[in-house]
Amino acid sequence: MGSDIKKFVNPKFLNSIDVVLMRDLFARHFKDDGLPLVFEGEVAEIRKRMAAYFAAPITAWSEGLIADLHRVAELGTGEGMQLILNEARRQGVTLYSDLDAEQADSAPVRHESKHVALHAYLHHHPIFEAAADFQALRAPTAMAEFRGPQRDVGADLTEAASAAFKAAIVKLFAQDLQGDYCRLGPYEEDGEINLVVSHGAPVTTTPVVAGDREQIITLRAVKYAALRYASNEGLLRIGGVPRAQQAEVAAIFAEHILGRPGFFAGKDARDLYALDPITAFGPDFAFEHAFDERILEVRIVAAAADFFAEDEDGAWRHVRSWESKDASGAALRHFKASEVRFGRGWRLGEITFRVFFK
Repeated sequence: MGSDIKKFVNPKFLNSIDVVLMRDLFARHFKDDGLPLVFEGEVAEIRKRMAAYFAAPITAWSEGLIADLHRVAELGTGEGMQLILNEARRQGVTLYSDLDAEQADSAPVRHESKHVALHAYLHHHPIFEAAADFQALRAPTAMAEFRGPQRDVGADLTEAASAAFKAAIVKLFAQDLQGDYCRLGPYEEDGEINLVVSHGAPVTTTPVVAGDREQIITLRAVKYAALRYASNEGLLRIGGVPRAQQAEVAAIFAEHILGRPGFFAGKDARDLYALDPITAFGPDFAFEHAFDERILEVRIVAAAADFFAEDEDGAWRHVRSWESKDASGAALRHFKASEVRFGRGWRLGEITFRVFFK
């Protein structure tokens, strides 16, 4: 992590960033009379002082400054800048109100992604946080699914319900040594409730160079958990949460946001998909799609079967797997010519299918 921040605060950045922004950033962590460098005088001299400060080992930097730079780096990309601009537009906020005529047809450096991220972080913080939330929602991550026993169960995102949910989540994450920082970002999109939970990550250590020796520093980054709830299905999706905590997070959501303790605690709450019907049918199984006239074809392009056998203690253990791939859709049928015999120690482990539309 230390090297990542060093790369972010590179000479190109220090030679172009608005020194007033950097002064504002330092002012968040030092009193006016305690700034580690002087932000007065010629701009070129100020840049030299900034370069000297960041040339020092990262262990000499302010911890708060390091944390801020990590947050800014998250959105200091082209994609991050677009998220910031989209959120500013959505909220009707003008990020820069002092665009002068001489810059109207130019390419001002302050419109570069890192600069926009720092400007938003310092002067439009709600915009920055909302953009970070949407980045978490869009991040490619596998989501665990929990289905309740009923549909059309509404969610309560009032201040009281959100505060109770937040307190319970903080307690859960603190038990796993993830600190007590927590921020909620609720959003509604296409009939779904999206809830982004920003929280502390487990502390990590990283070696950095301090003069002529190596030194270890500790960091706690910000992590994001994404919860998506479709009330019409009674379905909750959870991403960015360790598997061991997923059921507890679902339980907390059910108790405080749905007002239905135990809503996702049923024995079938997580058994949303099963391969048993395919196993029972055998290698000739094919999907039926006549109910949807938009679908042209469904191809099973990959399948994997697992063989289990009893050991000397009578416990079942995995012995080997057999995989089949066929882009034409015959992956499952290839099991006919293999050693796989479902029901004789063989179980279908997974399939991959593709849906083609007309």
